[in-house]
Amino acid sequence: MAALVPEILFAYLLLFRPHFNKPSFVFFSGYILSLLLTSGRKTMSRVAHTCFWVERHLASWERFLAENRWDPTALFATLLDTLRVKLADSLKVHGAYLAAVDTLLIAKNGHKMPGVQFWKDHSGNADRGERIRGHHWAILGLIAFSQSWERFLCLPLLMQLISGQLNPFMFIVDPQGVATLATIWDSVLPLIFQLHLYLHQAALRVVVDAYFAKAPFINPLLEKGIHVISRLRRDAVGWDDPTPDQRSDAKRGRKWKLAQLLTALPSELVSVHLYGKVVTVRAVCREVWLRDISQKVKVVVVEGLKEPIILFSTDLALSIAQIIEIYGARFTIELAIRDLKEHFGLADYQCYLATAIHRFVHLACLAFCLYRLVQLDKATGDWLPSAPKGVSPASFAYLRQRLQRYVVGHILSSQSGEIPNLEDSQSKLEAILRIVA
Repeated sequence: MAALVPEILFAYLLLFRPHFNKPSFVFFSGYILSLLLTSGRKTMSRVAHTCFWVERHLASWERFLAENRWDPTALFATLLDTLRVKLADSLKVHGAYLAAVDTLLIAKNGHKMPGVQFWKDHSGNADRGERIRGHHWAILGLIAFSQSWERFLCLPLLMQLISGQLNPFMFIVDPQGVATLATIWDSVLPLIFQLHLYLHQAALRVVVDAYFAKAPFINPLLEKGIHVISRLRRDAVGWDDPTPDQRSDAKRGRKWKLAQLLTALPSELVSVHLYGKVVTVRAVCREVWLRDISQKVKVVVVEGLKEPIILFSTDLALSIAQIIEIYGARFTIELAIRDLKEHFGLADYQCYLATAIHRFVHLACLAFCLYRLVQLDKATGDWLPSAPKGVSPASFAYLRQRLQRYVVGHILSSQSGEIPNLEDSQSKLEAILRIVA
């Protein structure tokens, strides 16, 4: 395989060699390569078919996910260390690491899969109906800013299956031995805590949409020193500190309808970097208390096209422009989810063991990050030239096209060295057809 793939990609794969025995590393490296080379659904049969240099039965590939001894948590640690070395300060946004958290639904009909049930679909897609039968996942990624591309990027790192009420599989046991059904927060918060632990408790902020702007999500993070940037509903309210003329036991001061702050207080024009360009918005901010949140927050109300947009940050040191910019960067996790499904087969798993499902989705995230590092590396000009006009430099479709051309070129090249199963022209033709199919 080393003779078939670009040197930079193989070097990234070798970083994970200590986590596998020799046979398992062959499956791992072939699997990561085939995720991008293989077009269409990333089923195990298609992956095995693409990896012509691995002469193993399909059952061996299935055992790689379900039975072989390797730990996705160890791979995550190595991946995170690699990202910190390669991207350095690009991983910090306004002085701290920035994580994005979201949820996604994956349709599944298998009755034997853990956690499959009906979930309410909030996407607004009429073709999907009001409910989806399948899995509900929490996903966490780190956001980086690419100077060369002048845009924010999300690097998906961790995923966790969310236990439902109709088909539960996760429970929380308290010190008294009482078991209760796990909530969505019991699935989401450990992802953030795990990232914070592996970052050695470095400064970390989390950006989420309005669904997560709730005390059960925010307060545990504040206890760990992790700040939250999110959005509030248009009917949200906040309170000032109590004034001296109020009763001595008063806990709250003046009440504000936050959407009305834009007209009640002096506003200012702010220039912010949003979605790849600099825009000017009218906004106002105020530090207030929110219901059930353990500390004051900075609320930023931005003039929208139809109605005000209400953002808030538990980090009071952030400016208006920084809060708006950080929340705008949250959209990159939605782009990452789209690319994970389209190019890395995130929704294509067909296994029934929880271990295999967990490994499947985390290998998709790992492959996404490794190929993103390849795209960002400036030493790939010999086989990955700059994207042509009209094609995004972050396009995985363009990367797949160039990688397929590289692999096919090395199959046909007399300088490619010893490659198994290519003793005659018919074997070469078969290998090429497998790659480009």
